[in-house]
Amino acid sequence: MDFLTLPFTTDFSSIAFSVLAILLGCSVIVWVTLFMKFFKLIRAKYLQARALELLENTQRVSELRLRFSNMPKNPLQEMFALGDRELKIFLKTSPESDYGHRRELMDRLERILEARILLEEKDLNAGQALLATIAATSPFIGLFGTVIGVINTFMSIAEFNSVELSVISPGIAEALVATAAGLFAAIPATLGYNLFRATIRGMTETMDYFALQLLHHLQKRLLPKK
Repeated sequence: MDFLTLPFTTDFSSIAFSVLAILLGCSVIVWVTLFMKFFKLIRAKYLQARALELLENTQRVSELRLRFSNMPKNPLQEMFALGDRELKIFLKTSPESDYGHRRELMDRLERILEARILLEEKDLNAGQALLATIAATSPFIGLFGTVIGVINTFMSIAEFNSVELSVISPGIAEALVATAAGLFAAIPATLGYNLFRATIRGMTETMDYFALQLLHHLQKRLLPKK
């Protein structure tokens, strides 16, 4: 008998069908979230690598501006544009400013970049709470269905006063299918959550490193060696 058609070919209770419907919905949500986050993170990692390579290997400011402006929109591009714009405005409006004012600008840029990284980290973590919730609750929902199946098994035994396979098999099948459905939703949610969490941590560290490199680049333009 096909596992997927078992709930429809066996005398399952309405509670068991409700449990399976909830777990099916959770499973669909998990897989949609996994695919969406996977492609989102892959694209973000690729653009991070490109942006970091540009910043480290391009010496001329004009070329750096041009190449960043031609990149697809991404947080590191926005960080560079923000820092470059703030520096150009400062040098245009205060070309004769002293060292103290220039250090104040660098401190302000550092705080702005830190805030931008925090916002991007929050965006990268979108969907993580949902995966964690489903991973934690699905086994218990499946366990609830398992308990209902066991109860129905004992009720069938009491009703027919028999332990024949035809009497106990619907309840046992109901219990085992609920358990399997809970695991089917929880396992990919747990794996996805842990893998994405590690990936996001690495991407956040890359953004921190990019911010340091960008500040160093801006500092060389703002505070040139005499």
